[in-house]
Amino acid sequence: MIVEIVLKNEPELELEGYEKIELPNGTVFASPVEKRVEIVLKKHRDGMVSLFTDKSEIIKSVIRLGEIVDIHVK
Repeated sequence: MIVEIVLKNEPELELEGYEKIELPNGTVFASPVEKRVEIVLKKHRDGMVSLFTDKSEIIKSVIRLGEIVDIHVK
């Protein structure tokens, strides 16, 4: 299950073991071993950020790093 967490501001994510790919409207974190995307940060025009993942350890760290505005299940 993919969870979308909407944050008021972009969190400072420093994730070991992930390849960080910067895009114009966000950032993708991929597993270089499994060759798959595991985390997506999407920047919104209003300054908020959506984080998409199915990793519980990432969700736990985001809770400590940013102010959560909303959450959606995809």
